[in-house]
Amino acid sequence: SSMKTQGPVAAITACNISAPAIASQHSQTPWQISRSSLKIRNPNNSPDAWLQQVLMSLEQRKENGEAISQLEYSEHRSDGWYFVKAIATTEPCLACHGEKVLPAVKEKLAELYPNDQATGFKLGDIRGVFVVKQETFKH
Repeated sequence: SSMKTQGPVAAITACNISAPAIASQHSQTPWQISRSSLKIRNPNNSPDAWLQQVLMSLEQRKENGEAISQLEYSEHRSDGWYFVKAIATTEPCLACHGEKVLPAVKEKLAELYPNDQATGFKLGDIRGVFVVKQETFKH
C-alpha cells in the first residue's frame, strides 16, 4: 500500500520495517517463514550452502524452460521439513529491484542496505524465494 500511496522510497522504509515483522508474526513454532535470494538486500536473509544450491537449481530449471510459477522444492532434512517457492520479479518489483532504479530510490537503499545486491533484475527473473520450515519434533 505504501508503494501505491507514497511511491517506492516510502515503500522501501515500510518494507524494511514490515517484512521482518510479517515473517516473525507468521513464524509460529513449529513453522518458520523466511525469504532469501542469490542477490540479497538484507544480510539477515543470506542463504546457507544448502539453500544456495536450491536457489541455483531453481535458476537452472527456469533456464530449462520451467514456468516460474511451478518453481518449488521440498526436502526433509535432519532439522525439519523445508518448502522453497520462487518469487517472480513482476512490474512493481522493478521500482526497487530493477535495472533502472530512480536516484532517490538508490539513495534510500544505500542508507538502509549499504551492501545491497538485490538490483538489476528483469521482468520474470527469480528475485528470491520464500522458505517455509517445519521443525522436527524432538521426543
